[in-house]
Amino acid sequence: MAAMVVCVQNSRNKSRDICGQPPPFNQKKTETTGRLIWMDILRGIAVLSVVMHHWLLFMPYSDSNFFSQLNNMICGIEGTVVHLFFILSGTGLSLSYFNSIHRNNLKWTWWATNKITKVILPYFLVILLTYLLYRLLYPIFNDSLKNRFGLGTLFAYITFLRNFYPDGSYFNPTLWFMPVILGLYLLFPILIKLFRQSSRPVFIAISLLITYGSIVLCIFLGYPVKHQSALPFFFVIEFSIGMIVGYSTWRGHCWVDSLKTLKFVFIGACFYILSWALTRYFPYGNFFNDLLTAFGVFLPLFYFSHLLIEFSPRFHINIFQNISRESYIMYLIHGPIILYILRPFLTEMDLLPLHPAISILCSFIFAGSIYFFSRFISPTIYSISKKLLPLQ
Repeated sequence: MAAMVVCVQNSRNKSRDICGQPPPFNQKKTETTGRLIWMDILRGIAVLSVVMHHWLLFMPYSDSNFFSQLNNMICGIEGTVVHLFFILSGTGLSLSYFNSIHRNNLKWTWWATNKITKVILPYFLVILLTYLLYRLLYPIFNDSLKNRFGLGTLFAYITFLRNFYPDGSYFNPTLWFMPVILGLYLLFPILIKLFRQSSRPVFIAISLLITYGSIVLCIFLGYPVKHQSALPFFFVIEFSIGMIVGYSTWRGHCWVDSLKTLKFVFIGACFYILSWALTRYFPYGNFFNDLLTAFGVFLPLFYFSHLLIEFSPRFHINIFQNISRESYIMYLIHGPIILYILRPFLTEMDLLPLHPAISILCSFIFAGSIYFFSRFISPTIYSISKKLLPLQ
């Protein structure tokens, strides 16, 4: 953050002139030196963390002092890694936008169609299959599947209104992210226009105002400020930071490379500790700590990703890149598999609660299994999506 502010202030007078100009480096070169590989590594880490987090969150475990506390700690830390997705989403969209501007082939209709095909239609397919799975298994595991969901719940998910439908959040709690990210996609054309027409400090200030202004307004109106009822506005600043990272990566700005130092690992750790302290010692701290958490997660993992690129064997990087390619399907399917297959089955077999140490071990096995299963089914899911809405 400090490096960002310094470089932003130094270049604020030039920012309007350089938007849309060709980058001062060879784009193919950046792909081979890791400027895009680090995004794959972070996305891979993020999705594995989220999958393991939800295993530990949804699978009951016994109280075992040290191991149960360790389970809680790991689960909490893994849950905070979700903030990487907001930064990476802003980064990816920004890179794609400026690459399209450079090639003079930006078409918003194609962009919207692409997002519908790759994001929305797979989501619809998984929601429908999840609902069918629930209706099929409810008569068998009715004691384990305590909540009964009707067509109203299905409608709330299909229309991306599930964050406004409290009862429906239990159908698949992992999907609170979808209405939020869709909202940020819809805001992107407005945010990118603001980005190009204003200096970076002004852009950051407006993003902060949107984020924290909406949170304060919701608190005042009594609207619940939590992930299961989150609005896209709550995460605009994280998404906007990602846009700045994406644009600066495209331009080859110095401050992005300067983040690859231990100094920023320490700064990130300080942000993370400050976020924890804010939630622990201030009554409304958990409403305002997300940006601190996002920096606390992003900066150390950004450094780690470049260490991996520089010193690890290529096959380690390939693993994360492969996981990154399957990350979206992994995210969509892991919740239903836990909630409607594994947990009811283990409950009926009287194998729950698990010992917390076994649960931690199983979370790794589960994450790996979800990756391989996603790799198996993702071609079919995307093939169906493309047939429903072919890209022109």
